[in-house]
Amino acid sequence: MAFNAWPLASDDAYPVVETEVHARPAVKAEVGALFDAHYVSLCRLAYVLLGDQARAEDVVQEAFLRTFAGWGRLRQPALAHIYLRKAVLNLCRSGLRRRSSETRGNTTVAAGERNQGDTGFENNQAVQLDVVAAVRRLPPRQRDTVVLRYFLDLGETEIAATLGVTVGTVKSQLAKARRNLATAGGLEAAREDG
Repeated sequence: MAFNAWPLASDDAYPVVETEVHARPAVKAEVGALFDAHYVSLCRLAYVLLGDQARAEDVVQEAFLRTFAGWGRLRQPALAHIYLRKAVLNLCRSGLRRRSSETRGNTTVAAGERNQGDTGFENNQAVQLDVVAAVRRLPPRQRDTVVLRYFLDLGETEIAATLGVTVGTVKSQLAKARRNLATAGGLEAAREDG
């Protein structure tokens, strides 16, 4: 599945929050490099989970802000990208729970939201949206594992580190998700471990 184009707003849309973190040039450089390296992939992750580009960007920005604010508390700053992925997943889960309780029983609204806006898909947009919708219907742990594996192309070890589980749990969740998607008629590509 190709998610090559991700529209980014201008730098003016993201005002710099002045904190003591921003006062230290070394931290600024590290955080800037982290942002440059991971922003787009984290937006894709959030988009697949939430189905709304603006909300996805908001979640990723919130995750970066939390990371920046807590930079001094990071035990291993070199692994900050894993912390960011966890933060994005948790913020998406919270948003999905909140949206689920707000729109419970109103599937028409949710279906309409799924089809709005520029998603950045290149080809076969309708099929890809169906696959994404099928992935979103998975139980949370299966959904997160599938998104990290097939949409972000992470290895089992990276997924385990991101989710805070064992590699065996990752394998188990992927197998369950593939069975669920196969019975639902979605994500044929997930049957391949590639």
